[in-house]
Amino acid sequence: MNRKHRPDLYETQKVFFQEAYRSGKVGWPRTGASRLVLSALEKGYLPSRCRVLEIGCGEGRNLSVLQRHGCRVVGMDYVLEPLRSARNLVDKSLPLIQGDLFSLPFREGSFDAFLDWGVFHHLRRSEREQYPLWVSRLAAPGAVLLLGAFSEKFRHHPGEVRVRTFVRHRGHYDVFFTRERFSGALGNSWKLLWSGEEDQGDGLSYYRLGIFRYEPPATDASG
Repeated sequence: MNRKHRPDLYETQKVFFQEAYRSGKVGWPRTGASRLVLSALEKGYLPSRCRVLEIGCGEGRNLSVLQRHGCRVVGMDYVLEPLRSARNLVDKSLPLIQGDLFSLPFREGSFDAFLDWGVFHHLRRSEREQYPLWVSRLAAPGAVLLLGAFSEKFRHHPGEVRVRTFVRHRGHYDVFFTRERFSGALGNSWKLLWSGEEDQGDGLSYYRLGIFRYEPPATDASG
């Protein structure tokens, strides 16, 4: 998607995240790897030396774990502020890029694995439908995608009541997933291998977790 055609929503969200990092008042985990990453490592989905792109790496809490495991990792975020903090957490050789999900600056087949904890649930439906295509262009054969997104149990504050599966909140867009909706969120070319949940322990922050494998439909060569 060309930047000049991008909906204003994403520029508004960018400002929201910039201010959140500048003020330090963020509503998401800043330290400790996600259960998503730890589960993928335990189950052998991220072998040493695999090439991993984290989309929306934030301050690097997952990058450092992947790097210690021996993965060749690239961290990308569309705001600069968290990347400065991430640089203090990871080895200096690890590439950190201020980049854009809508125009991923990498060659086809560049990665064996992708990690997205916290980006997918800020996309509107039209972008979520395109998301698997954007990622699959960069996927090596058999690549996996680690995805973490808001559960339908997520609440911004106690007593929050929603009548829709999405909401505009404090200058950004949030979408929430039931188990069934999450399992099919990436379409037919990404097969769900493992699913789980993550609870931040505050009684509000619940996330759906999934590990998907890229399995594009076989091409019919019969003519």
